Amino acid sequence: MEFIDGLKKEEYTDFVYSHPNGHFLKSYEWGQVSKERGLIPYYVGMRDGEKLVASALLLKKSLPLGYSYFYIPRGYTIDYDNYELLKQFTLEIKKFTKQHKSLFFKIDPDIYLHHIDCCAQVIPDDDNHYELVDQFLKMGFQRRKLTKFFETMQPRFTFRVSLDDMDAVRKRYSKTVHRFVKLADKYGVKVHVGSKENLSDFVRLMKLTEKRQSFFSHEYDFYEKFYELFGENGYVDLLYATVDVKQVLVVIQEDLDKLDVAKEENRDRYQKLVHMKAHFQALDSRHEKIVSAYFNVNYGNKSWYLYGANDMDYKLTYANYKLFDFQIENAYRHQKEIFDEFGTIGDVHTDKSVIGLHEFKKKFGGEYTEFIGEFDYITRPFMYFVFMKLVPLYRKPMKFFRHLRVRFQKDYS
Repeated sequence: MEFIDGLKKEEYTDFVYSHPNGHFLKSYEWGQVSKERGLIPYYVGMRDGEKLVASALLLKKSLPLGYSYFYIPRGYTIDYDNYELLKQFTLEIKKFTKQHKSLFFKIDPDIYLHHIDCCAQVIPDDDNHYELVDQFLKMGFQRRKLTKFFETMQPRFTFRVSLDDMDAVRKRYSKTVHRFVKLADKYGVKVHVGSKENLSDFVRLMKLTEKRQSFFSHEYDFYEKFYELFGENGYVDLLYATVDVKQVLVVIQEDLDKLDVAKEENRDRYQKLVHMKAHFQALDSRHEKIVSAYFNVNYGNKSWYLYGANDMDYKLTYANYKLFDFQIENAYRHQKEIFDEFGTIGDVHTDKSVIGLHEFKKKFGGEYTEFIGEFDYITRPFMYFVFMKLVPLYRKPMKFFRHLRVRFQKDYS
């Protein structure tokens, strides 16, 4: 076995893209995009003779005094059942990262822990990866706390839609989805596959969502770099939905005209339509407007819903439901096997606002999936201990200033 610390793009991509546990976060392109976030990518692997049998994207984060740590997004590209190879590759990565004065390296494999039901309760069966977790611990990894929300580098829970057949996929949607997609059609919502020209509208929507939900999004340059790098090989689609306010108002008026207000059961409906009409009359009706936009990554046998944003002024057109359905259909057209909704929560009884995101994604009938979590391989124990104590002290003021920036950012409406 030979450890390779500088795999070329073509060989690396051929291996990761076609591997059963390939992932866009392991891709050559993601390493290049990560440079925009101050990380240094290394593409390493193991060869058995002439055959590449393992690879990993190592993202180096430089720290003061020449120290560093490495993050290996979604773990190695490897046969995880081959424990001997897994152990050997880990030891080689340990040697490599120690040469860079690493404190630790982190992995979070794209492997489910066990099966769970809609309430996040474990379904008792033999189809799990408990043994793999034990192997990681035997190799020297430390398992991080199993989180329920979005505290980790990547989401620990997601919904995954099996793209066996679009008719079958849509049969698994909730009744609410079907009803709202029909309403979107009624209001004339149109969906499109966009281009780089639509990036400015996408970022506008992201900034609107950032301000509304107080989360941190990237700047235009990041999304542009992402789109350019992943777009070279057709790995990314920018999808968007448009609304024509004039058409929406026509539909509302038609509904008002049909109602017999003399009937008591129609009065509440009438008042809602009047308020809805007033709302849309106050919006810009000079042209069709992009009101929802999603970034989809199509890599290997999967497609991921990575970034998405909506203009809530157009919420009642249900454009987001129609666009979500469209992106699943788009993944099917790309002949992918799985559509990954890329993140939800593991506490379905929470009163936090993220429960709304969970309930929305759940409606599209995907399999609720829990990953095995994060594992740290510590290479300098004392410095790792210091680092883990200092990081929360650093992140707290950074989070505060980010919220301030979001609160006082310019108006993107």
